[in-house]
Amino acid sequence: MTRVRAQSPNKVTPEALESKLREHPGVKEAVVVSKESNSGEKYLVGCIVPDHDYLDRLFTDATEQRRRLQKWQKTFNLSQLGKQATPEPGFNIGGWNSSYTRKPIPAEEMREWVDATVREIATFHPSEVLEIGCGTGLLLLRISPGCKRYVGTDFAPEVLKKLKPQMEALGGEWSGVSVLERSAEDFEGLPRNSFDTVIINSVTHYFPSAKYLALVLERAVDVVRPGGRIFVGDVRNLDLLEPYAVSIELFQAAASLNASELRERVRRRVTFEDQLVISPAFFLALQRRLPKIMRVEIKPRRGRFDNELTRFRYNAILHLDSAGLTAEKPDWLPWTDLLTLGAMRERLQTKKDDVLAIQAVTNARNEKDVEALTMLRQFEGTAEELRTVVRDAKTRGINPQDLWSLGQELGYDVDLSWTACAPDGSFDMVFRRGVVDDHSAGPQIGWPQPANVGNDFNRYTTKPGRAVLREILIQQLHDCSAEVLAKDSTALTFVTFDMLPRTAEGEVDRGALAASASPS
Repeated sequence: MTRVRAQSPNKVTPEALESKLREHPGVKEAVVVSKESNSGEKYLVGCIVPDHDYLDRLFTDATEQRRRLQKWQKTFNLSQLGKQATPEPGFNIGGWNSSYTRKPIPAEEMREWVDATVREIATFHPSEVLEIGCGTGLLLLRISPGCKRYVGTDFAPEVLKKLKPQMEALGGEWSGVSVLERSAEDFEGLPRNSFDTVIINSVTHYFPSAKYLALVLERAVDVVRPGGRIFVGDVRNLDLLEPYAVSIELFQAAASLNASELRERVRRRVTFEDQLVISPAFFLALQRRLPKIMRVEIKPRRGRFDNELTRFRYNAILHLDSAGLTAEKPDWLPWTDLLTLGAMRERLQTKKDDVLAIQAVTNARNEKDVEALTMLRQFEGTAEELRTVVRDAKTRGINPQDLWSLGQELGYDVDLSWTACAPDGSFDMVFRRGVVDDHSAGPQIGWPQPANVGNDFNRYTTKPGRAVLREILIQQLHDCSAEVLAKDSTALTFVTFDMLPRTAEGEVDRGALAASASPS
């Protein structure tokens, strides 16, 4: 529920105002109730259910998309003007702050994040690379020395200014690197089939919409030659948005905060999420639309540190026109908590399976966040009491990093996947003996996928700026009410609802509405 209050010098009956409000294309339902303040002043409240199709049209409007991009551009430029933006050459992590503490993510955690990303991209043996959103060069400065050509683009000039001094400080040969100031969708001058690898890392959550993301990826597909790939890294997972929201709000909540208020904070964080959060199903839907994409991999992030980068994010790798590759569907074993890490070790050492495939492994990284979400729905205590219950709960799952380490120890290649889009963060895993960790060779795994993936990209992402769009709608409603209010001096305020309360007969419950529509 969103409340925006304004004062009007005019007065009107509720019925007349209702009729006018219902004429607006952004209004699905409108009911006006009369209220009285504590001081005895009468005022009107317009209770609005917005038309989401109308908001969607506002959301995809070119002006609104530019506004959101400009907001992030300003944010990134400002991130390079503070003390954090003068680091060691090649490791500029200014602006990387924790959602939990709002403080900079520790340098050792960021270093692990960078190293893991570079190692994964290195398995592609990239030679001619386009990086969209190269930022301060965390990847560019490490990957480009081994490439024939490396083109980095970014839309924040203050960020790009930090790149050249770092190159000079690091020394070496950089003649194969070019950096362009441009937005992500701008591919002007980049010929078709001119790169073997496109990198879009830790960038997609700043895109303004699913439509914009699809446009960028469609153009990226066009510039990648057959057999190449697009690495979309550090993607926030929509399927885990609710556990993420609970995790953040529970961490930040005062000890005495009651469960009802905590639920409301979680709801608002999810509803008004300001970044583009993307389900893995988005990339499966994209594959259906763009036949040049032959295969999609969805991989949890590697890393030993426990933070939001490992709990709630993944890498999507789109493989293009990879002729001759086959997908094998292994015999899947259902995971149970009896299949502990120790039990897997013993089985692999004794049976020496060539392939061991296990489905729906509970993820120890975010298991307690999922449990906290489930508990909170019925919980009646305080935030501190819930934190205690969650902290003391037994962990059943397995940390993905432990599986990768086990495979390395025993001589197995280990693949993990979030392609199934499980809302509890569980993953599928395959141990394979004698397989080289090379994305361009060898038999591929036919991972379980959701059965109902459609073509509507908007289903698979959040809609950033939803709160701002509702503010725009409210302002429009004040404007369109001005004619009706011309001879009325009653104060007017609006409250937006997802749905209006109704009686058992299906009529709008005006009494309940009046009670719940008090402006803040």
